[in-house]
Amino acid sequence: MRTNGYLYYPTSATAPTFNDDGVPVTTSQHGWSDAVPCHIRTVSSTSNGRYEDGTFHQASFEVLTERNTVPLDTQKVKLERSGKTLGEFQVQGMPEEISLDRIKIVV
Repeated sequence: MRTNGYLYYPTSATAPTFNDDGVPVTTSQHGWSDAVPCHIRTVSSTSNGRYEDGTFHQASFEVLTERNTVPLDTQKVKLERSGKTLGEFQVQGMPEEISLDRIKIVV
């Protein structure tokens, strides 16, 4: 598969730590996964959005990636193409398998 960008999905790790009294306290660290190679296709992109104090950019993308590289229950992704971050997006619906080893994610 030809790739033109990278996809990141949220991860969280819980690491036990101890407070001053020696009592274990769990802390949760949220971050992003390692870069997952993918093919990003722009479905729509417009800068015509306006609100009282300015404007906003609205876009949607289709992302193709290899199977078993992204959890199928992920709700949010971060996209990067040509060294530029496109943004963080909510996944629209469940990722679907489109061929033997590929899944499509619509954001």
